[in-house]
Amino acid sequence: MNRQRRETIIQEIEYWKRSRLLPEHYCDYLLALYTEGDARSHGRRWRSSLAAGLCLLLPAVALVIYFTELSFVLQTLLFALFLAACLFFCWRWRNKRELLHFPLIGSAWILLVASILEVDRYFPRQTGALAAVVLGNCVLWFVVGRLLHLRYFSLAAVSGALLVTAAIWWR
Repeated sequence: MNRQRRETIIQEIEYWKRSRLLPEHYCDYLLALYTEGDARSHGRRWRSSLAAGLCLLLPAVALVIYFTELSFVLQTLLFALFLAACLFFCWRWRNKRELLHFPLIGSAWILLVASILEVDRYFPRQTGALAAVVLGNCVLWFVVGRLLHLRYFSLAAVSGALLVTAAIWWR
């Protein structure tokens, strides 16, 4: 079979998989058959390695922020850089449900920590501002959970809001 015909068939099978015209395991089998097992497995391994690297980004953020003596501006810049990387991968993997969770969780965590540090910097020892920021993050998580049908995001939002409300109530 010539190369152009094989590429056309592969593109058609990928279209079937994206639009769910055939079950996913059938499409995976056909792709493995027509690519002879090489092309698709390499791409999947590369994406999985990138997702694992993104998971290592979270401890790097914690190390950079909590264990170094960086200026406030540099810390904010690093937070923005790490958040931009996570949001880029959210956008890039928006159709790959198995990989989308890593950058979503990472960006939610980075945004929470960054917003808490910013509030602590500009409004020191004001629990009302801190509670408002945490509740704002919970609202954002709830919206993301509802839009993307991610139950754990919605659950984290509700439980976080309940904990903040209980802390304010019993204070």
